Amino acid sequence: MPLLHQEPPARIDDLDVLLGIAMALEAEAVLRYGQLAVLMEQRGEADTAATFRSLMAEEEVHTTAIGRWASDLGRAAPDGGSFLWLLPPDIAASWDDLVDRTRLTPYQALSLAVVNEQRAFAFYSHIAAGTGDDAVRRHAESLAREELGHAALLRRERRKAFHRQNGAAAKPARADSPAALDRLAHSLLGAAAAVHAALSERLATDGDAAGAALLAEIAREEAAVAGDGPAAHPPTDTDTDTNTGATADPWSAAIAITERLAESFADVAATATDEAVLGRALTLQETSIRHLARLASPHHSS
Repeated sequence: MPLLHQEPPARIDDLDVLLGIAMALEAEAVLRYGQLAVLMEQRGEADTAATFRSLMAEEEVHTTAIGRWASDLGRAAPDGGSFLWLLPPDIAASWDDLVDRTRLTPYQALSLAVVNEQRAFAFYSHIAAGTGDDAVRRHAESLAREELGHAALLRRERRKAFHRQNGAAAKPARADSPAALDRLAHSLLGAAAAVHAALSERLATDGDAAGAALLAEIAREEAAVAGDGPAAHPPTDTDTDTNTGATADPWSAAIAITERLAESFADVAATATDEAVLGRALTLQETSIRHLARLASPHHSS
């Protein structure tokens, strides 16, 4: 489970518990998508706000459906609040981080929403794989498929936001084998690390010691993940623009570079036909999104 750092606290063999977990996840999504819709409206991002309102409405339908599902099974509608403790901590922490930001682009909001839908998919998949109850397994698999559908919708909206923000559509990055992904990651991350290191020096010169330290740390992490394998130059239209930092505001340039990385690895995951490629691409995407979260910290807000 590359997107979850903590497994469910216990094996789920009780359908009532699964119902409660599903209600808790859906209710949390309704709340968070509503918060994001308001935030995007306040920032004049009507299209992104509409996407989150649509998702909120869909999640509200799901909460109603879970209540009907419980009734059909002869059970009372579950109280989601009683099952919040069973949810993956990664999901709650990233929602809190997302809605608390003072710097947040539509691309960043949608990227982290995608990751949370993927986390919910991984969570339900883990429940399905670990249970000894056939009904729990069947329903957990169905819930997992729904989360994948949400993630697919969000990925489409995220790509639209990326192109609204960065211009004409670029050819999506692809990797058909683990070796190809290693080469692509080495090239993209190596280039990004070099630019982030240079931007760190600019911030240091400008007197922003904290910002310089953060960018230097991100550069080191990118270089470490890139590794020492042979570099293969990525396609021109997915390349990290090593000139970005030359004239742009250093912080905006750092964020733009990291967004491109996240988008490239998301593209690889979306087209992956190899399970190892999918898992590795999702991990790389999450690393870039984690860096985006740090770059959007209040310390550097305007």
